[in-house]
Amino acid sequence: MASKLEGILKELTADQAKAAELIYENDLLPKGKRRSYVDIANEIGVSDRTLRKWRQLPAMLDYKSAVTDTYLADNRTRVMQALINECEAGNASMMKLYMQTMGMLVDKAELEIKAPTADPDAVAAKLASIKARL
Repeated sequence: MASKLEGILKELTADQAKAAELIYENDLLPKGKRRSYVDIANEIGVSDRTLRKWRQLPAMLDYKSAVTDTYLADNRTRVMQALINECEAGNASMMKLYMQTMGMLVDKAELEIKAPTADPDAVAAKLASIKARL
């Protein structure tokens, strides 16, 4: 994972890498504590318009995904323990989620197509009429 992140960072300038880090950290904060893009842009020394354009760069989006994957991998044990605690407390939706995560419960949909059975003689006659026109 680290090499993937290093590769992504090579595609960004130093300011863009700093912006990616600050935006990611900002996104983790509760809504009332998040900083504005103007504040983040000012810290980096660019306009908020530039910051918003940078945010759409594929490398910036890849950075966010790679850091999130690393964070989730690092915290998998804690997340699973919280899920287990909720299951033990009787939370049915968390029990379902746990079972899905462990592959013990799979959503299944069945589709039944009801079509009239074809009459073999009628099909043969239709084919013969098509061949005759050719």
